[in-house]
Amino acid sequence: MQDSLRLSRDEIIICYKDDVARLMRYLSWLQEKSGTKATGIYSGEGIEKNSMAVPTYDSTLLSFVKEVKKTDFINRNYVYTLSRYRIKTAADELRVISACSLQEITVLGDILSKYVLRGDVKGAVWAEGVQNGVYLALLLKLKELMEIRKPLEY
Repeated sequence: MQDSLRLSRDEIIICYKDDVARLMRYLSWLQEKSGTKATGIYSGEGIEKNSMAVPTYDSTLLSFVKEVKKTDFINRNYVYTLSRYRIKTAADELRVISACSLQEITVLGDILSKYVLRGDVKGAVWAEGVQNGVYLALLLKLKELMEIRKPLEY
Protein backbone atom coordinates (compact mmCIF):
# COMPACT_ATOMS: atom_id res chain seq x y z
CA MET A 1 0.00 0.00 0.00
CA GLN A 2 1.37 3.41 -0.90
CA ASP A 3 1.57 6.27 1.56
CA SER A 4 -0.28 8.59 -0.83
CA LEU A 5 -3.22 6.19 -0.97
CA ARG A 6 -5.50 6.82 2.00
CA LEU A 7 -8.13 4.17 2.56
CA SER A 8 -11.19 4.58 4.73
CA ARG A 9 -11.51 2.67 7.98
CA ASP A 10 -13.91 0.18 6.42
CA GLU A 11 -11.63 -0.42 3.42
CA ILE A 12 -8.64 -1.12 5.68
CA ILE A 13 -10.68 -3.53 7.79
CA ILE A 14 -11.85 -5.35 4.65
CA CYS A 15 -8.25 -5.62 3.39
CA TYR A 16 -6.79 -7.04 6.58
CA LYS A 17 -9.61 -8.73 8.51
CA ASP A 18 -8.96 -12.24 7.14
CA ASP A 19 -5.22 -12.01 7.80
CA VAL A 20 -5.78 -10.74 11.33
CA ALA A 21 -8.34 -13.48 12.01
CA ARG A 22 -5.82 -16.15 10.97
CA LEU A 23 -3.14 -14.67 13.22
CA MET A 24 -5.49 -14.40 16.20
CA ARG A 25 -5.39 -18.19 16.54
CA TYR A 26 -1.90 -17.72 18.00
CA LEU A 27 -2.85 -15.03 20.53
CA SER A 28 -3.40 -17.37 23.48
CA TRP A 29 -0.14 -19.21 22.75
CA LEU A 30 1.76 -15.91 22.60
CA GLN A 31 0.18 -14.71 25.84
CA GLU A 32 1.39 -17.91 27.47
CA LYS A 33 4.89 -17.93 25.95
CA SER A 34 5.69 -14.21 25.73
CA GLY A 35 8.89 -13.41 27.59
CA THR A 36 10.13 -17.01 27.49
CA LYS A 37 12.48 -18.82 25.14
CA ALA A 38 10.81 -20.57 22.20
CA THR A 39 13.99 -22.39 21.22
CA GLY A 40 16.14 -25.14 22.56
CA ILE A 41 19.20 -27.16 21.65
CA TYR A 42 18.82 -30.65 20.27
CA SER A 43 20.40 -33.19 22.59
CA GLY A 44 19.40 -36.59 21.23
CA GLU A 45 21.16 -39.91 21.62
CA GLY A 46 24.59 -40.09 20.07
CA ILE A 47 25.20 -36.35 20.27
CA GLU A 48 28.62 -35.87 21.74
CA LYS A 49 30.10 -32.87 23.47
CA ASN A 50 32.18 -32.18 20.39
CA SER A 51 29.19 -32.02 18.05
CA MET A 52 27.76 -28.82 16.68
CA ALA A 53 24.72 -27.52 18.58
CA VAL A 54 21.50 -27.73 16.57
CA PRO A 55 18.74 -25.29 17.57
CA THR A 56 15.14 -26.49 17.78
CA TYR A 57 12.09 -24.25 17.54
CA ASP A 58 8.65 -24.56 19.08
CA SER A 59 6.31 -26.03 16.46
CA THR A 60 3.67 -23.39 17.16
CA LEU A 61 6.23 -20.65 16.52
CA LEU A 62 7.08 -22.21 13.18
CA SER A 63 3.36 -22.44 12.32
CA PHE A 64 2.93 -18.77 13.27
CA VAL A 65 5.82 -17.74 11.03
CA LYS A 66 4.43 -19.79 8.16
CA GLU A 67 1.00 -18.20 8.62
CA VAL A 68 2.46 -14.67 8.71
CA LYS A 69 4.21 -15.32 5.40
CA LYS A 70 0.80 -15.94 3.79
CA THR A 71 -0.56 -12.54 4.85
CA ASP A 72 -0.53 -9.13 3.20
CA PHE A 73 1.52 -7.81 6.12
CA ILE A 74 4.80 -9.08 4.65
CA ASN A 75 6.79 -6.29 3.02
CA ARG A 76 10.34 -6.83 1.80
CA ASN A 77 10.97 -3.08 2.02
CA TYR A 78 10.32 -2.96 5.78
CA VAL A 79 13.78 -1.41 6.33
CA TYR A 80 12.55 1.96 5.03
CA THR A 81 9.76 2.06 7.60
CA LEU A 82 12.15 1.13 10.41
CA SER A 83 14.41 3.98 9.31
CA ARG A 84 11.55 6.50 8.94
CA TYR A 85 10.24 5.77 12.44
CA ARG A 86 13.77 5.49 13.93
CA ILE A 87 13.18 1.93 15.11
CA LYS A 88 16.41 0.33 16.31
CA THR A 89 15.52 -1.68 19.41
CA ALA A 90 12.67 -3.82 20.68
CA ALA A 91 11.70 -0.95 23.00
CA ASP A 92 11.37 1.33 19.95
CA GLU A 93 9.21 -1.31 18.26
CA LEU A 94 6.94 -1.58 21.30
CA ARG A 95 6.67 2.23 21.47
CA VAL A 96 5.66 2.49 17.80
CA ILE A 97 3.24 -0.45 18.07
CA SER A 98 1.38 1.17 20.95
CA ALA A 99 1.13 4.49 19.07
CA CYS A 100 -0.09 3.10 15.71
CA SER A 101 -3.53 3.89 14.40
CA LEU A 102 -5.56 1.96 11.86
CA GLN A 103 -4.23 4.21 9.07
CA GLU A 104 -0.71 3.06 10.02
CA ILE A 105 -1.44 -0.67 9.97
CA THR A 106 1.29 -1.17 7.37
CA VAL A 107 3.85 -0.06 9.98
CA LEU A 108 2.75 -2.97 12.15
CA GLY A 109 3.16 -5.25 9.14
CA ASP A 110 6.65 -3.92 8.53
CA ILE A 111 7.71 -4.64 12.10
CA LEU A 112 6.31 -8.15 11.72
CA SER A 113 8.12 -8.48 8.39
CA LYS A 114 11.41 -7.65 10.05
CA TYR A 115 11.18 -10.65 12.36
CA VAL A 116 9.80 -13.09 9.82
CA LEU A 117 12.10 -12.21 6.92
CA ARG A 118 15.26 -11.84 9.01
CA GLY A 119 14.36 -15.14 10.65
CA ASP A 120 14.63 -16.83 7.26
CA VAL A 121 18.34 -16.02 7.35
CA LYS A 122 18.93 -16.31 11.10
CA GLY A 123 16.30 -18.48 12.78
CA ALA A 124 16.97 -17.08 16.24
CA VAL A 125 15.23 -13.85 15.16
CA TRP A 126 11.89 -15.69 15.05
CA ALA A 127 12.26 -16.58 18.72
CA GLU A 128 13.30 -13.01 19.64
CA GLY A 129 9.82 -11.79 18.73
CA VAL A 130 8.35 -14.14 21.33
CA GLN A 131 10.95 -13.42 23.99
CA ASN A 132 10.80 -9.63 23.78
CA GLY A 133 6.99 -9.54 23.50
CA VAL A 134 6.80 -7.85 20.11
CA TYR A 135 4.61 -10.56 18.53
CA LEU A 136 2.16 -10.38 21.42
CA ALA A 137 2.04 -6.57 21.34
CA LEU A 138 1.46 -6.66 17.58
CA LEU A 139 -1.42 -9.11 17.78
CA LEU A 140 -3.04 -7.25 20.66
CA LYS A 141 -2.79 -3.98 18.72
CA LEU A 142 -4.20 -5.58 15.57
CA LYS A 143 -7.08 -6.98 17.59
CA GLU A 144 -7.74 -3.54 19.08
CA LEU A 145 -7.61 -1.83 15.68
CA MET A 146 -9.87 -4.34 13.97
CA GLU A 147 -12.67 -4.11 16.50
CA ILE A 148 -15.55 -2.51 14.68
CA ARG A 149 -17.15 0.13 16.81
CA LYS A 150 -20.46 1.57 15.73
CA PRO A 151 -20.96 5.22 16.53
CA LEU A 152 -23.50 5.98 19.20
CA GLU A 153 -26.89 6.86 17.86
CA TYR A 154 -28.90 9.52 19.64
